[in-house]
This record gives sequence, structure tokens and C-alpha cells, in this order.
Amino acid sequence: QVQDFAERWLWIYNHERPNMAIGGITPKQKLALAA
Repeated sequence: QVQDFAERWLWIYNHERPNMAIGGITPKQKLALAA
């Protein structure tokens, strides 16, 4: 149960949640821009 919660949180963090430290985009978007 905790593992499921952690996996969901990590997915949301990387794919949906904008990160103000990297310009208000998601980590996934930042990675795509770097490639």
C-alpha cells in the first residue's frame, strides 16, 4: 500500500507537478528539453 502511494506520488511529481526551481515545468519536460 505504501509502495503504491510512493509510485503514484513519484509519477505525479515527474509528469504533472510544475517545479518552480526549474522554470515552472515538470522534470520530464526539463529532461526532454535537455535532449
